[in-house]
Amino acid sequence: MNKLFFYACSALLAGGAALTAVSCADDDLDNGGTNGNDALVRFSVNDVQEGAISRGAMTRGAITPGLGSNDLAGGKLAAHSNRNIDVCLIETTVEGVNPVKADARTRADIIATSTLGDFSASGIRGTAASGILTTPEWFHAKKTKSNGELYSPIRWSFAQPKARFFAVYPNAESYAKMTINNTDATSGSPSVDFEVNSDVTKQVDLMTACTGDVEYATQFQQPTTNLDFRHALTGIRFAVGQNLSWNKTIDKVELRGAVMKSKYVLSKQFDGNGADWDHSSDTRGNATLSGVSVSTSANPNVTIMGNAGDNYTFYMIPQQLTGHVTAYVHCTDGTEITVPLKGEWKAGTTRTYKLSQTTSTWTYTLTPTDPSRAANYDETQSQAYGITSYREDPATHQQQAVAWKVVGYDANNDGTFSMSEKPAWLTSLSKTEGTGGTAADQGTATLTKDVTDLLAKRNKALKEATELGTATPYDLSTKGGSENRSTANSYVISAPGHYRIPLVYGNAIENGATNANSYTSHAAAGNSYVLYNFKDHNNQNITDPWIEKTNGAANNGVDGAEVVWADAANLVHSPSIVHDGGEGFLDFTVSASDIQSGNAVVAVKKGGTTVWSWHLWFAPKDALDKIPVTNYQGKVYNFTKETLGWKPTQWSGSTYDKARTVKVKVVQTIKNGGVAQETVINITQNPGNVKKGATTLYQFGRKDAFPGVDASELAANSHFTQSAGDNMSIMNGIQHPDNFYTWGSSWYSTPPTGYSYYNLWSAENTATGFNDNSVVKTVYDPCPVGFKMPASNAFTGFTANGQNGGTMNVYGTSDWQTYQNNFGHNFWTSSSKTATINFPASGYRSHNDGSLDYVGSLGYYWSAVPYSTISGCYLGFSSGGVSPVSSSARAYGFAARPVSE
Repeated sequence: MNKLFFYACSALLAGGAALTAVSCADDDLDNGGTNGNDALVRFSVNDVQEGAISRGAMTRGAITPGLGSNDLAGGKLAAHSNRNIDVCLIETTVEGVNPVKADARTRADIIATSTLGDFSASGIRGTAASGILTTPEWFHAKKTKSNGELYSPIRWSFAQPKARFFAVYPNAESYAKMTINNTDATSGSPSVDFEVNSDVTKQVDLMTACTGDVEYATQFQQPTTNLDFRHALTGIRFAVGQNLSWNKTIDKVELRGAVMKSKYVLSKQFDGNGADWDHSSDTRGNATLSGVSVSTSANPNVTIMGNAGDNYTFYMIPQQLTGHVTAYVHCTDGTEITVPLKGEWKAGTTRTYKLSQTTSTWTYTLTPTDPSRAANYDETQSQAYGITSYREDPATHQQQAVAWKVVGYDANNDGTFSMSEKPAWLTSLSKTEGTGGTAADQGTATLTKDVTDLLAKRNKALKEATELGTATPYDLSTKGGSENRSTANSYVISAPGHYRIPLVYGNAIENGATNANSYTSHAAAGNSYVLYNFKDHNNQNITDPWIEKTNGAANNGVDGAEVVWADAANLVHSPSIVHDGGEGFLDFTVSASDIQSGNAVVAVKKGGTTVWSWHLWFAPKDALDKIPVTNYQGKVYNFTKETLGWKPTQWSGSTYDKARTVKVKVVQTIKNGGVAQETVINITQNPGNVKKGATTLYQFGRKDAFPGVDASELAANSHFTQSAGDNMSIMNGIQHPDNFYTWGSSWYSTPPTGYSYYNLWSAENTATGFNDNSVVKTVYDPCPVGFKMPASNAFTGFTANGQNGGTMNVYGTSDWQTYQNNFGHNFWTSSSKTATINFPASGYRSHNDGSLDYVGSLGYYWSAVPYSTISGCYLGFSSGGVSPVSSSARAYGFAARPVSE
């Protein structure tokens, strides 16, 4: 079997004990030559910016020492456009890199907890403060946790109690464009060769810290060792101005000719003084944010960033701008805007460039930040949203906070906002107004958790559906006499009732007429792998649709009926044979008290020998709704809404199936020229569910449904032989629908000895492999009326290139946890990515022993076409990969996903 998705894990932990015994020599080396009993090196980690904001210490220089008023000065920059539009850039600068002002209730937490991730730490030491050696270093760029613990512990040496430590974030191992150099003897501190990624979405912030000189004064007692991290880069953001008169869509922003690679020399003092960039060997280039879509008219004051929630900031090396750096904005209509930048970017500040057309005494800034991600369906609180609101006097560069407030909601996306349109699922916003400032006011949304037991709802609907067949039995093949008769090997039952199935071979009757094409092939004669005349249970040619009429009524007198197996108790009551109008039928009842999601196989017998069997699928009517899916070749296949035999065993989820979003309008309370700045934040909650279940499984070419649950979970009196041996034949398959025949020569020997026909599920097929050839449904097809097994190319749209291992065309389920919760993939139905179709990961039954494997982890789905005399074509997938054109031995038990005829 070609199984791309099988994973093996080995129990390697047995050797772990050997790793605990470390030699004394190794211990001494790891601890810098100590005996391992001294105190551990550990740091107290602080973020200077967060601490200053949380304490309210927002006077100039509180975050970045040495900033002057000119460093935070804004202004207006002349812009040039290839379309002669009136445009300029209004620049404003605030202290801090994307500063955020937290709610009062969380300030203590921010002071106590660093938001940093792992960082790199280096240390130098000596016998006295004046004798701290820069070389050799004590340790260099060791990976350190955000709480200040080294991943590989290092201990102090009382013989060398004086030390100085340096730290760099991010951890050197996680950012390939950064090199931490050894401590320099002249400066007494290390340097960092740092390169800004040209792709803004991959840029990282750079923060550094130094403890200053620290003394290990009391042996075995850990000294206080503080690391105060400060920002070394400049944050750059672009935004759309208020009420631009031209309507365009921005799709790319660049900073051109900027310093992209330089050297940063760390401070050797605790207060950060002395740190600076060495621009002697700079490299210049461009930083690009592309793939955005920002309307200049529909999104006033919105920051130009990536997809919703990305909040991308240009993290740039501080540098002189005049004569070097140009801002470039590109619009989808070809409009290009270039702006020569002036002045200097200072470390530890954020500069915003806003497209504008108007001038005023004050420059007003109102910038929203959406929650970093949509809330999950079972979450009652969103991630934080933010509002930055202030104004600046362009003459004096004085900055003042501007109050803001929420003035309306738009829940139906019609562009109209009102307070009454706040949806019920948005319980409240923790902050609906704020005093404003250069640091963002933050709040969260409280949401409802609208979760329901979808399995209970599904079963309740089945039980409460109007009973059918109260006067006369409800014939499933005529929908109670409302349509011409069409038959199949599988029938969907969606209500209690008294039911009837005609004793007809598969789909041998269609729209009231004999469908001889289902049991007679017209393929070119002489092909030993074509079954020209389909066989009955005695291996005789089928000559009539009715079981009791074929072969001159050789099977007349069908006299027995039974439930072969069921995956829930008492789904089918009192199966019996009746004759009405000269025709034979299988009658049975389904009670309201017992009906539930599930499956059963019923069979009819003559003299104790099974002559045919059918699959009964207890599911809602909409299980057979059609979902159009376009494959890679551009052909549309209308798949059933649910996989054949889908039986959920656990299913709870949101009461809504599409993401729900409300737009919240915010305005500044002070107007500029009679117009108040306004913007919008978006609060979104995604749908979701936790689902488990099973589908019926099929061996290639057989009509017989096999349980997708363990035999131990079948109803009492079920009979299912999981491993029936290498004894497959048409006759044995029909007579023993409970036998799962295992792999061997009976499957692949040349017919009629072997079960290796090409056309068991497509009457006219003589081809092998992957194609979009028309499938002619046969009497061995397991699908319900109006549906058939799909062509072998039907699944190719589920990867970007139509091949195994191509980029998965899935919505959300590439994440392992979401895939598990969803019990499989949600595939996009076309390249437009506007609709999805769910495929459960229902596992498979092994061709070797019939065992049920990988339920909930892997999915396998047969097509109607063989890959060879040995194997069939199938779709396979896991959470991390999709193979739409795979092949495997015919004896495997895979799922079936019908397509419309």
